[in-house]
Amino acid sequence: MEKTALVNKKILVAEDDDACRYLFELFLEGAGCSLTIVKNGKEALSKVRAEKFDAVLMDLRMPVMSGYEASRAIREIDVALSIIALTAHALAWEDGKCQASGMNDYLIKPCTKEQVIKKLLQWTDKKTCDGMSV
Repeated sequence: MEKTALVNKKILVAEDDDACRYLFELFLEGAGCSLTIVKNGKEALSKVRAEKFDAVLMDLRMPVMSGYEASRAIREIDVALSIIALTAHALAWEDGKCQASGMNDYLIKPCTKEQVIKKLLQWTDKKTCDGMSV
């Protein structure tokens, strides 16, 4: 995969499923971003407290702390951080829970590499992403 406008962007992925974590790593390897992957919302919150990220891909249903809870807590630390929900349920965004927890957007799993990169480009660098093919 050729490098994209994600070069030098720091992306945090919070996902409890091993296979999904592996896929996100495959999707984003070679895109030029710095990738941090955690297994639950509590770990995501801890990372956001310790480091600056350009975007978070946040699974909604995780053990220890859900994506909803983690997003609400992250918003108390960083109101500008882009948080993109990861869900297997198409209606999750429509019911308002994601927005109410402070998430900016969503991806429905399973998603493709192109969808993931396009969404991250949209929320990390709007100028570069317009008209860019991935």
